[in-house]
Amino acid sequence: MPLDPAVVRENLLDYGARTFWALVIAAVTLLVARAIRGATMRTLARHRAYGNATILIGNVAQIAVITIGALGIVAIYTRDAFGWILGSFSAVAIVIGLSLQDILKNFFAGAWVLVERPFNIGDVIEVSGFSGTVEDISFRTTQMRTDDGRQVIVPNGTFMTSAVVNTTRFPTRRVDAWLALPADAPAITADEIRASLAKTDGISPEPPARAELRSVQDGKAQYLVSFWAADRETALAKALAALRARFPQGEVHG
Repeated sequence: MPLDPAVVRENLLDYGARTFWALVIAAVTLLVARAIRGATMRTLARHRAYGNATILIGNVAQIAVITIGALGIVAIYTRDAFGWILGSFSAVAIVIGLSLQDILKNFFAGAWVLVERPFNIGDVIEVSGFSGTVEDISFRTTQMRTDDGRQVIVPNGTFMTSAVVNTTRFPTRRVDAWLALPADAPAITADEIRASLAKTDGISPEPPARAELRSVQDGKAQYLVSFWAADRETALAKALAALRARFPQGEVHG
C-alpha cells in the first residue's frame, strides 16, 4: 500500500515538533536540576550539615527534578497513553512506599538529624530509656555506647516521636544543696551565698548562685542553695565545705 505524502509530512512535522519541545524540556530540566542541587547544598552547608548528608540530599533533589522532566518528555510522546503510564507509576510507587514505609521514615528522619543536628557524634544523649555517647549517625540508625559498654542502635524515626535529652549541649548544670540554720538566726541572702561560693573552684559565676527559704519547722530554717557547675560531684563537695565554713552553726547536705 503506497504511503500518502501528506500523511508522512504531517507525521514528520508532528514528531519534529514533539522532539523540539522534548529537547527544550530536557535542557531546562538539566539546568534547573543543577541549580536546585547547588542551592540545596549551599543551604545545607550554611547550616553546617555533615558533608555526606549535603552531597546525598543535593543529589536526591537533582534526581527529583530530572524525574519530573523525564515524565514531561514521556507526556509529549505518549499523549493519551501518558495517563495510563502515570497511573501505573503512581500505583507502583504507592505499593513500594507502603512496603518500605518504616525504612523510608527512618531515612528521612536520618536526613533531618544530619541537617538539623540536634546532637553530634560524641554527645551524650538520653532517648527511649537509654543513655550513652553517640558514636555514629547514618541515614537509617544512630549508634550509641552506654556507660557500661553496651551498643545501642536507635532507629532514626525514634527521634521524630520521642523526647531526646542532650546532656552535652550545655557545659554547666544546676546543683542543689540544703542548708539548715536555727530558726532564730538572721535570714541569709543570695549575696551571702554568692560570697561564700565565689572562690570555690568548679562553680560557675553565671548563672549566679541563689538561696531560697523553703520551710521553717522544728526550730530550723531550711534553705535550698542552687549553683551551676560542669562537674557536679566535685563542685558539690567543695560547695558543702565552703558553706560549712561560712555557716558553722548550720547543717549542710547535698
